[in-house]
Amino acid sequence: MDMSFMTIFDIIILALGAYLVFAGIKNYISHKIDPMLITSDELARCTDVEALSKYLMPKTAVFGAFCILFGIQGVLNDTGKMPSTQTVNVIFLLAFVVVWVVFSYFIRTAKKKYIQ
Repeated sequence: MDMSFMTIFDIIILALGAYLVFAGIKNYISHKIDPMLITSDELARCTDVEALSKYLMPKTAVFGAFCILFGIQGVLNDTGKMPSTQTVNVIFLLAFVVVWVVFSYFIRTAKKKYIQ
């Protein structure tokens, strides 16, 4: 099977999404923060780790779910199993960027609120 760069990229997005859903749920339950989102130095300055977890980890899981959706659409499109138009691809790409920007906003907001 000859994989294009975009197929590999879509698989990476899909895997990232699966990790983020898992990490979001696991860390929400255990009241922790995934080190991929907040560095250990920042976490050491956190005023309330449990509140930060309750704020950020559900959003992480939702972002991960969107990544899974975008990855699946991309892989299906790249392999020809779901033929789509250029318009559909652009809509999915723009939606991904919007969701990523919103998630980045939540991370910045969390850092301002919980990290001194």
